[in-house]
Amino acid sequence: MEYRLSTTDQGWCDDLLLALRLRDVPGTRIGEVLAEVQSHLAETGEDPREAFGEPGEYADEVAEALGMPVPVTAGGIWRGLIRSLTWRDLATAVVVGLASALLADGLWSLGAGETAAFGQPAGLVTAAAALVLAGYVTWLVRGARREPGDPVVDPRTGEDMARFPRAAMALMVAVPVLSLAGMVFGGYLTRT
Repeated sequence: MEYRLSTTDQGWCDDLLLALRLRDVPGTRIGEVLAEVQSHLAETGEDPREAFGEPGEYADEVAEALGMPVPVTAGGIWRGLIRSLTWRDLATAVVVGLASALLADGLWSLGAGETAAFGQPAGLVTAAAALVLAGYVTWLVRGARREPGDPVVDPRTGEDMARFPRAAMALMVAVPVLSLAGMVFGGYLTRT
């Protein structure tokens, strides 16, 4: 019978995977580390925090053993993440923010029977903003489903250990759709 990690243990392993990725540990080594951790937990039944400490601290140990630079503080991780952002990321954030604001304005204007931003017809603003946001969500989903360039493979089974869960994919789609539904509902409430 195959051992299944408890939800708490799986959460710790997920945090470890992220911490190792943030330290640029190669995917093959991440897979080995996760397999070692999971095997240890299956054999001993120990709590991962008791056996290995906090995920970030254990990731530091692994990175150090590989001779990789280890962030001194949690702030070092955030600085690394911020440094990895590109102008494309900033432009995407601005476009998505503007499209969201225009969508909200267009929906509220539709509900109120008025013109939307810049004196444009509310239906046109709403449709254009919804199209931009739908394109962004599609891009996100496709990007999340793409295979990473450095996969985390379980050396015991050859399976991907960093698979993007279907629930997360559903959430990525559900949040904007539900937000849109809420704005439409709110816009029509203001009309009555």
